[in-house]
Amino acid sequence: MTGVPDHTVRLASPTDLIAIVPYLLGFHPTLSLVVTVLDTEGQTVGGVLRFDLPNDSADAPRLAGRLVDILTRNAARQVLLLGYGPGALVTPIMDAATDALEGAGIEIRDALRTDEGRYWSYTCTDLACCPPEGTPYEIVSSHAAVSAVVAGFVARPNRAALAATLAPVCGPDRDRVNAATRNVCAHARTLMSGQNRHGWYREGIDHVVAALDRVKAGEELDADAVAWLGVRLTAILVRDAAMTFLGRYDDETHIRLWTEVTRRVEPAFAAAPAALLAFAALRTGDGPLARVAVERALSVDPGYRLASMIGFALDHGLPPSVTSGMDCAEMADEIRARAEQYPEGARPVLPEGW
Repeated sequence: MTGVPDHTVRLASPTDLIAIVPYLLGFHPTLSLVVTVLDTEGQTVGGVLRFDLPNDSADAPRLAGRLVDILTRNAARQVLLLGYGPGALVTPIMDAATDALEGAGIEIRDALRTDEGRYWSYTCTDLACCPPEGTPYEIVSSHAAVSAVVAGFVARPNRAALAATLAPVCGPDRDRVNAATRNVCAHARTLMSGQNRHGWYREGIDHVVAALDRVKAGEELDADAVAWLGVRLTAILVRDAAMTFLGRYDDETHIRLWTEVTRRVEPAFAAAPAALLAFAALRTGDGPLARVAVERALSVDPGYRLASMIGFALDHGLPPSVTSGMDCAEMADEIRARAEQYPEGARPVLPEGW
């Protein structure tokens, strides 16, 4: 479930709800069912869920059942439903969701469909209020949208635009990182072929800390730093240790670092930083960013377990508190102990061809 930033935006109308949803998701949804979860008093938004509309109306009851499972697991009692798209696609899932939610004792405060600049209510029967031709709306000047922009929220044009923020960079930077990665891999192979016990774990941690410090200071990583991080993070113990720094640096620093590394590393090395980004985004309640980061990791390595586990958490609507409450210090001690017992686990595992 996508969390909600700690910022007050008052919603006074259906237009305000339609206006604020893109800023909660980070993009303007299309052909979607968006579920806004309210607190027990029905006054505050506690989370947001988004689902693709089923192409086949026969699949609507299954999606509605999944929605109820997630809401029940999160003890949700009141929701607002917002469907994006033509009635032929939205109405079947709205009907199925209404039946399922009412059966589970979850109150639907309102259910709307929006399409081509108009909205329709599934709950209002007053033709003077909700005419059959729909109610026109304009969100650019909405108080809710203006408040969101002033607060620094961003709504990209669509989900593809959000995913594009993690696409590999091109041009001169790609060339520099490619050359640096080849040099780093050659150096790593030389070290791994030796008989001496190399300090892979300690050096890996040092690289992560140095990168976090530079990003926190507002500096960009150079090509060598990106290359070394990409190589170091292929070691599971180093990658896992990187997660334990979530409690020692602010969340925004982690998101900026792992976004930069995901984009700039050679694509074959992107699974680990993308999974770390997904974990950080999940922790902050940014479900859409976590989802596209998971997809980026799995596009590189379909069997990447950390990304699959985070994807499972997203599929089941687990709240940010699942990760925000973890004991990073205890995890760090356990990982350090494993590295001492099994130093091979801190050695890079270079992708094929590198």
